[in-house]
Amino acid sequence: MCFNEAINDAIGYWGKYSTAQLSKRRKWDPNHLFLDQDDFVEVVQAWDAIRNLYPPSPRFQNYVPANGTLPPNLRIYLSGLIDFARIQGKRPAICEIYSRGRAGALRDAFGGFHIAQYRDPLSQFGSFYKPLAEASETYFLVFPLMELGISGNHPLYLLIPETWRVPVLPWPADDAAQRWASTVKYLSLVTSPRMDTPEKLFRWHLFSWVFGNLAAISYSDFILDTDRLYDDHEYRNSVIDGLTPELGAPPDFNGLNKFSRYYEFEAFDTAIICNQVESITREALSSGQLDEAVRTLRPKPPTIPVARAVELLIKKIHASLASMEASAKRRRISVEDWKVIAEKNRRIWFRPGLRVIAQTVYPLAEPIVRAARRAGIWN
Repeated sequence: MCFNEAINDAIGYWGKYSTAQLSKRRKWDPNHLFLDQDDFVEVVQAWDAIRNLYPPSPRFQNYVPANGTLPPNLRIYLSGLIDFARIQGKRPAICEIYSRGRAGALRDAFGGFHIAQYRDPLSQFGSFYKPLAEASETYFLVFPLMELGISGNHPLYLLIPETWRVPVLPWPADDAAQRWASTVKYLSLVTSPRMDTPEKLFRWHLFSWVFGNLAAISYSDFILDTDRLYDDHEYRNSVIDGLTPELGAPPDFNGLNKFSRYYEFEAFDTAIICNQVESITREALSSGQLDEAVRTLRPKPPTIPVARAVELLIKKIHASLASMEASAKRRRISVEDWKVIAEKNRRIWFRPGLRVIAQTVYPLAEPIVRAARRAGIWN
């Protein structure tokens, strides 16, 4: 039973829907159209059994848990999901894009078999940019900012040079208005029409990709390159052979897809930023700071050496650059293109003064808006 993105602030919202209502929900999803049902369905099925265990604001709260130990409320909630699946006679699988930083803590809390998946970072950035350009969907681009900012005081993220860091904003579990204000601030950074914004967004994305995947790979049992899984039949066979003993049956990858979405931005040189991120990562590895930071993610040593994980990720960046260079379908985004898209997606509450007023009104307005959305009055 696959609980997809169960550590998600939206679960408390979608849990109030029936499975039938959820499947009819209007959505725009460029990456997951191959799924037969909404990816929240199985969590919704478990909602009545676990609603009292669901912690407030779990997505980024303790994204990198203190001392590598999973907080008790999150542990109790996930235990409830696991127990629910077993009662149904199924094996629980928790798929967590929001928990790369929690991989070591999750391993200690629950044991199990952990798979770290990663994909082409330049194409992934294209997948994050495409929803903004085509559907005014900002969340994919803002996710790396929130990961780096909300976890910004952790030793792993402090390795980023100060001039390139994301602002560290408050993210209290018990203050929804403050979380809203912080989210809006990050969104305003994503949709700034300044010429240097795409460069900042890409650099933040790449640091998030490297350090987040490093945290996951270091404490996983199996590493999965999803691009190679699609392109390389020999690699796919080796993955099937490697996973079959753990799963009890060979995995079926016939539905696998690959998204090659390359964008060149006039405002910056992609290769230069890749070299910057690689240089910072290698320097931190050579000094021992990177290994020390990764070891704070779990009380026990990494299952995969940090140096090996770094080489895998750097090699992937180089392969990504080569794929982008060879792609005949890559699209060029001019400075003016970016300005038009950014201006289109600016919101009135991005202004600091209005944001402060909205934050004050939030505790009164938010329940009304949420109830209206559930009733279908607003979408």
